[in-house]
Formats: sequence, structure tokens, C-alpha cells
Amino acid sequence: MGYERGDGNMNGLDEIIAEEEAINLAIDTVIYSYLQRRTKVYADIQVTDLVYCPRRAYFEKKYGKKHNSNDFSLIVGILIHDFMLQALAEELNADNEVLTVEVFNIDGDFVKVYAMCDLLTDKYVLELKTCGRLPDIPRESHLMQLEAYLRFFDRDYGYLVYVNRNNGDRRIFKHYRDDTIYDEFKNRLDDFYVSLKYDRIPFYYNESLCKFGKRKCPYYDICYESSAIQI
Repeated sequence: MGYERGDGNMNGLDEIIAEEEAINLAIDTVIYSYLQRRTKVYADIQVTDLVYCPRRAYFEKKYGKKHNSNDFSLIVGILIHDFMLQALAEELNADNEVLTVEVFNIDGDFVKVYAMCDLLTDKYVLELKTCGRLPDIPRESHLMQLEAYLRFFDRDYGYLVYVNRNNGDRRIFKHYRDDTIYDEFKNRLDDFYVSLKYDRIPFYYNESLCKFGKRKCPYYDICYESSAIQI
């Protein structure tokens, strides 16, 4: 046999159990530390706060980040994403994970919004998304994210690249600047900043992220109990 649970010696069994608990604890620690590094907050407001679910971002800043620790697919997706970014940057002669900041004037306050794009070339911005199923059209949140990056990095067009993490299939969408999308982004920014400033719940939210499959947003109960939305 390739494993054992003990030889009848109680001390030996206790030692094996202690080792297994230590291994489990080490795995949990590694996963938690990795998620913390990958979801760090660069500043008070980031582009991703606004394009996915501003209400979730609001609760994260108010109560601290919460992770679905049992979602191991998230780790796999991040690892594939990071590996592909490094390889694509070399192949496309691009810079990867480029950080910048844009300053907006909101009611007389100068507000910094931070952005980190996946890949930046002399001509375009590229955002890479790993997924379990390829979408037929780009997701609205991803389009808004790319739209903001086009403005922040002063590019006229960009690409959304979806890669199926199970089989490597991919789908590529080209996107040019769209004033309507950027206007909505700025509306979300105005609302989000006022929400942070006066400690009120943002108007904008993404109902599709409240529950996804058997899981739900880690702030679902807080959001529901505060009567922010009727779910």
C-alpha cells in the first residue's frame, strides 16, 4: 500500500494526525496568503471596485475583504492567468500588470482612481480572462473595465481575451472607445465616492454576483439585512 494510518501504536497515530493537520494548515495558509497578495488594495478606489459590484467593494472597504476559501478554482484560474500573462508579455513585446492613476474632480474633491491593466503595448491594452466556459459576447463588467483602461492608458482600442482554463480554447474581442460606457463608469465613480465619503450604500450593484451557483457573495447577508437591495 502507498499510505498508512498507523501501526496500532497510539503515539504513532497521534503523530500522523498531527502531521496531517500541519499539512492542512500549511495549505490553508498558502492559499490565504496568495489571495491576500492578489487582491491587495492599491488605494481607496480602483477601477475594479466600480465595474463589478460597487456595493461589494463598499462592504469590503467597510468590513474588510472576505474570501470564499473553498473555491479552489479561483486559485487555479489565477495561476493560469499569471503564467499566461508573463508568456504573452514576451511574445507580444508588452508590459504586464502596468499600474497607473487618474485624478477626477468630484464636488471639489480630487479623487484618485488606480488601475492595473494586464498587458500594455504601444498600440493597445489587452485584458486576459480565464473562465470555465467561453462567453458568446464580452461581459459588460469586462467591457467597462477595458474602457476605463483605454482612457487611463490613452489607447484607442484594446482586446478582451477569454481562455477556457479546462481545454485552452479562447475567444478574442476587439473593443474601441465608447463614450456611453465611459460615462456610466464615471457615474459609478461619482456615486461610489459619495458613498465612501458619507458612509452610505452605493446605488449601483451587480445582481448576478449576489448568488452564483451554490455560492453567494460573502457580503450577501450584510447587504440583505441592511435593506440595500431586495433579493
